[in-house]
Amino acid sequence: MVRILIVEDELIISQDMSNMLTKMGYYVVGDAIDFDEAITLLNTEIPDLILLDVNLNGKKDGIDLAEEINNSYKVPFIFTTSYSDKSTLERAKKTNPINYLVKPFKSEQLFTAIEIALHKLAAKDKDDEWDQQSDALMIKDAIFVKDKFKYSKIVISEIMWIRSEGNYLEIHTDKGFELVRASMTYFLERLDQRSFFRTHKSYIVNLNHMTKLESTNITIGGTIIPVSKTYIDDLMKRLNII
Repeated sequence: MVRILIVEDELIISQDMSNMLTKMGYYVVGDAIDFDEAITLLNTEIPDLILLDVNLNGKKDGIDLAEEINNSYKVPFIFTTSYSDKSTLERAKKTNPINYLVKPFKSEQLFTAIEIALHKLAAKDKDDEWDQQSDALMIKDAIFVKDKFKYSKIVISEIMWIRSEGNYLEIHTDKGFELVRASMTYFLERLDQRSFFRTHKSYIVNLNHMTKLESTNITIGGTIIPVSKTYIDDLMKRLNII
């Protein structure tokens, strides 16, 4: 689940944003009203994205917080703002927010801002072809899968195995599976080759989750996955089995 931190000093707006995000399927890790509260929350749990009000009350405003986030936490943030003077906006630009959201806004605008932010982050990590060939975004150590009006997060190291089903892939973790539009070959190229291995024309496995290996199959999390003759020799070499 995508984790989002809200930093907003108007409690009604903060609660409204939290309700919108929850209804869309996102997880709100917390809400802070000023610089100090935000830092306390960031020291407890690092979110995937921050919705940050430019005009926070207190000695340090949202731009001061953005600078601290860039320096110490490296978490992408979306600035939320109503009206700001030119000098404030110039300061804001220098912090490189991933997107802007003008208040007041509706849930559709909030979702769009988050979607654009995730696409920008994916473009930084990978080439633009990923967006054209898949409805998932790969950002650092996770895959973000679009499902109507939300994105679900899959931590790559938690993927146990992947099965091809037509033009889609079933990505399995111990929590269940997500369906992603992508080709097997294209997807495998973007995974860590040290951990992920293709055992069959329809299967990719995460070798870190392997519990048993036999001549024609591999067991992961209680699931028996076929290993074809085409891949068995390479698998043995990968596992240093002679």
